[in-house]
Amino acid sequence: MDAMPSTCRKEAGCNARSPVAAETTLIQLTFGGFLKSKIKCIRCVDKCEHYDWMMDLTVEIDGNIATLEEALHQFTSTKIFEGENKYTCGICKSYGRAKQKLTILEAPNVLKIVVKRFQSRKIGKLNKMAIFGHYVCYVKNIQGQWYKIDDSVHLN
Repeated sequence: MDAMPSTCRKEAGCNARSPVAAETTLIQLTFGGFLKSKIKCIRCVDKCEHYDWMMDLTVEIDGNIATLEEALHQFTSTKIFEGENKYTCGICKSYGRAKQKLTILEAPNVLKIVVKRFQSRKIGKLNKMAIFGHYVCYVKNIQGQWYKIDDSVHLN
């Protein structure tokens, strides 16, 4: 998926480095969206907002996360930068605590959600109910029917 937009631009003869060209391929128009990140410095209360082009959402299932809704809620919940993960403020230049909030500014036409199955700071995959195989994909067709695609199921 990540290589498809640059391949489309190359085949069309577009400048592969052009930001405008990056947003106009069929792949980007279908799977692309924007995330909004708002970081607030605890010391000076300065707010920094930036927007990132996304091709997928990566959610974690570590801890008590049991459903996709819970994973999405955790993705958009406020995170605190502190300890080893401190924030350097662009205004007051302090190196300290900050809050970050991620939101989906513009959802893609087709949303690809990647489930991060590897444990933080540990070696090994998380094995939770309803997660089988290495890659699992749920696809909804135009009639509203859902299909599960699982690479551990081999068809003859």
